[in-house]
Amino acid sequence: MENDILIDFRFAAKEKPRFGELFLITGEEHPKFPARNKAFAQLAPLGFEQLDDFFGILNSEESGDDVLIWLFPMINGEEVFHNSGPFDAIRLSYSALRNAPVTISLLQDCFNALQALPDVEVEFEGSVISDFAPVQKKADEIVAHWRENHIEPGSEQSLLIDDDEADDDWEEDEDWEEDDEWDEEASDKKEK
Repeated sequence: MENDILIDFRFAAKEKPRFGELFLITGEEHPKFPARNKAFAQLAPLGFEQLDDFFGILNSEESGDDVLIWLFPMINGEEVFHNSGPFDAIRLSYSALRNAPVTISLLQDCFNALQALPDVEVEFEGSVISDFAPVQKKADEIVAHWRENHIEPGSEQSLLIDDDEADDDWEEDEDWEEDDEWDEEASDKKEK
């Protein structure tokens, strides 16, 4: 059973957000990537932090995964690494197995805040959605499945379950450092 809930927020506006705009969700401006608009600043109260190339809301509780919700920038339907944008979408990723069921309310808060951005279309499991109900239904199904198998989502036991080795598909750039320069000129040329 797929335990991750993936929700894509596609940007329909002509001017797509770049890393500088997206970084505003942390509550700060990035020193190397100035924001062109402040739309994402309103999302700062959600609690996202930069975690390498991505963003996440860290878990302050002892139970559950270390990161409650991940936010990934996307280009052409793919999550991108070390890229200054512009991004045509962002993805929220939430594990209904590795997090306590009560944390779904945080995912719903993120959903509502991102859906309220201008010119955003929300896609979940291949369909455009307009409210959180399909996401909640899927989360409830995952929780019910694992409880039927005597595993409580968010428990120590749930953290030991391996999700199809999916994380092994990601290639990491171990040499990348925070102060490495991104090729902003190349992404500007693509934009034109």
